[in-house]
Amino acid sequence: MTSNCSLCDSKEFTTIFKIKNVPIFENKVYDTEAEAKAAITGNVTLVKCNNRNFIFNKDFENALMDYDDSYQNEQSNSKYFQAHLNEVSDILKKENIKGKKIIELGCGKGYFLKKMQEEGLNVIGFDPAYEGNDSSIVKEYFSEKHSGINADFIILRHTLEHISQPFEFLKMVAKANKYQGKIFIEVPEFEWIAKKSAFWDIFHKHCNYFTKATLSQLFEKSKSGYLFNGQYFFVIAELKDLKQKIEGKHVDTGELSASFNEKINTYLQFLKNNKGLAIWGAGAKGVTFVNVLDPEKEHIMGVVDINPRKQNRYIAKTGHRIISPVALEKENINTILVMNENYLEEIKLSLKSKDIKIIAVG
Repeated sequence: MTSNCSLCDSKEFTTIFKIKNVPIFENKVYDTEAEAKAAITGNVTLVKCNNRNFIFNKDFENALMDYDDSYQNEQSNSKYFQAHLNEVSDILKKENIKGKKIIELGCGKGYFLKKMQEEGLNVIGFDPAYEGNDSSIVKEYFSEKHSGINADFIILRHTLEHISQPFEFLKMVAKANKYQGKIFIEVPEFEWIAKKSAFWDIFHKHCNYFTKATLSQLFEKSKSGYLFNGQYFFVIAELKDLKQKIEGKHVDTGELSASFNEKINTYLQFLKNNKGLAIWGAGAKGVTFVNVLDPEKEHIMGVVDINPRKQNRYIAKTGHRIISPVALEKENINTILVMNENYLEEIKLSLKSKDIKIIAVG
């Protein structure tokens, strides 16, 4: 567990939100309901450092985190998400990466890496959750032992929020690469979460929650922008511009108030008032939603997902079954809650022949 801020070592926190006994790996799926219900859980105490306004999970337990090939977080089955990856690719191309040596840290199942390779780019990946046998992907965490890798461009997509000491990690990466080249960092945007009071976007595995202000302060200079309809943002910087120490004035991140518990109560009432309900999305959002609101499987009949690696399996702790969209024909479901509003129109189009009410959380 964390006793001080990982950016400035302050021990002065303000508690924002607490949830207990949530799965530490929302994206791990299980072959049986019994295995799912035995999934390891942890607590979340979301706090804000009073010095730097940095948001993190004070109850994060790094020793429990073991990403392996049962970790299924691939989103590329969605056309909307593919469009997002195309946008990221276009941003990277503007950095003149063609002909350069590129390293992707936390490359997952390798979808984005393969996309870059198909576009003629020279990319090497690192991720212990990788399942295949591509020799260009090292199935382990990046560490000091890879010093001297001499990359021109380093990519961290949805990786830094999983690392308990993000600033120290970035310094290790910069040192390993001799403070040369550029880095691209993409992470979830906490301001979006706060504005929505999106409790379904608070996870044990995300030990850090960044805003553009808190991430940009790690570099002397950088450029940034928003992605994925504001849910994500990115920072691009030269590794030589990574600070060795965070100094200076208090970081103003703006208004970050959120009514997470009020939103939980709203959706508890919604579940009680709506029968024949399923949710769409067996990823971290969906798993968190059902664990917080329906731990005894009293209201939600199932979780729909288009990823065939997840279908006919079970989500962590509650044991809700994951079903395919095709299987909806056999289920008595009349309402679907979409866990990510970005996919709403795509899902409506895929189910237009079915008499099902489809609405997004928010």
